[in-house]
Amino acid sequence: MMIDASKLRSYAMVLSLTASSALVHGADNGLTPAAAAELLYQLESLQMEVSQLRGKIEEQSHELNKMKRNQLDRYIDLDKRLTTLLNKPAAAPVVASPLSVPVVSASPSTAGSSIVSAPIQVEKPTAEVQAAYRSAYDLVRNKSYVVADQAFTDFVVKYPRNELTGNAYYWLGELKLVQNDKAQALKNFEIVSTRFSGHTKEADALYKSGIVYDQLNQKEKARALLSQVIDGFPETNTAKLAAGYLSNIK
Repeated sequence: MMIDASKLRSYAMVLSLTASSALVHGADNGLTPAAAAELLYQLESLQMEVSQLRGKIEEQSHELNKMKRNQLDRYIDLDKRLTTLLNKPAAAPVVASPLSVPVVSASPSTAGSSIVSAPIQVEKPTAEVQAAYRSAYDLVRNKSYVVADQAFTDFVVKYPRNELTGNAYYWLGELKLVQNDKAQALKNFEIVSTRFSGHTKEADALYKSGIVYDQLNQKEKARALLSQVIDGFPETNTAKLAAGYLSNIK
């Protein structure tokens, strides 16, 4: 229950005036010294309560501001594996498929037309790649969405085969959702789940694609993708989210 500190201060002022008047005119008003003293005691107690409430209000305000500063946009998921991924030492390229051929377009706006089903060769991130990714990711955290969009676009063009490129395409999808560009968001999510099959963001990308298709009123595609998450990644939290969302599709 919220208590208005300003009202308490008003009550305290009234009591203060009443108590002062009582001490001066106590005999005339029929108020005994003991009663006047009790009134002053109540006043002091009320003032202490006001002070305590003011402290609590300031503390709650501080916590609220702290929560606001730490809140990400509703379209942006926490990248729980980011720290582990960025701290991995540089290593020789890991070949996901010896016959695969990477296809990278100049920008995510045209990337959807060049999606291939086979996974590409994946390279471990070097210190340079990690720094570039961190820089773009920090823009997302700071909600500089347009600049972050360009930064991640530059990243996928410069590092088309890197392990972090799958993450970059995923965040491009999220950024397009923030900018209400659902078609381009789908293209970026689909790149993650096709060209980067087996990536740590694959389940998340499929889940987000399912949600977007539902928002576009393409219910069958939405159900198929959400079911794919549930069947393909049964032990993940994303699968639980997909199951919950799927149960609400009408």
